[in-house]
Amino acid sequence: MRFGGLAISSLLLSYVLLCSCRSSNYNVDTTSGGLVDILTKPMFEKMLPNANNDSCPARGFYTYEAFIAAAKSYPAFATTGSHEVRKREVAAFLGQTSLQTAGGIGWTPSIGPYTWGYCNKKEDSPPTDYCKPNPSYPCVAGRNYCGRGPMLLSGNSNYGKFGETIGRKKDLLQNPDLLIKNVTMAFESALWFWMTPQSPKPSPHDVMVGHWHGDEEGRRPGYGVVINIIDHFECGIGADTMVWDRIEYYQRYCDMLGVGYGKNTDCYGQSPYRD
Repeated sequence: MRFGGLAISSLLLSYVLLCSCRSSNYNVDTTSGGLVDILTKPMFEKMLPNANNDSCPARGFYTYEAFIAAAKSYPAFATTGSHEVRKREVAAFLGQTSLQTAGGIGWTPSIGPYTWGYCNKKEDSPPTDYCKPNPSYPCVAGRNYCGRGPMLLSGNSNYGKFGETIGRKKDLLQNPDLLIKNVTMAFESALWFWMTPQSPKPSPHDVMVGHWHGDEEGRRPGYGVVINIIDHFECGIGADTMVWDRIEYYQRYCDMLGVGYGKNTDCYGQSPYRD
């Protein structure tokens, strides 16, 4: 479907190159098991009890099956390191994406806080079109590259870079809403961001599995650096509500998976990354 009218031989070659690219960029310490060993469907649904609430714009969109299918394209995810490390990475990914897609401000479900993740699939009322001049990933007039999918992928460069990995760079730049027409693609975009270093930032994956050991600006491994990677505006400004919410989601999922939180879970005093 993605490759249109390419000849069969070209299609097979493209598929081999694409799979090789996705799997070879990451240092996989252990390849036994996978995401399904860490996260079952009942647990996924228990973690996200309001995802299909009538108040959620994304109700019916995010599914366990799509998450598992997308993870197969990124084989280092949830397979790297010890069982404890793997659980902590899954909790961190779900913690960040839950905050990114949480229900509206002021809406607190009756079953308690930090249970309203995955309610949105597109940024509500974006303040900008998220277009920055880039000849490799040119914006299309009239298109808004606001946040979409579990990670709320934003910016024409991110849409273009992710699009390259699935052979749909031009399609996503011309129509970024395609990202939320296919739930597996939406999860793939979130995992692409999670697994891909964007200098000077390490990848969230490398941080959570211990492949990144800190830097000269005093940042140290832990969930706090993941927050900094995803939204540096929240870091280095002292105690912040958004950071606390990200931490609470993460800790809730760690508790449900039976794993410790690790060190350095906040970024309150951490030097923020710059775009």
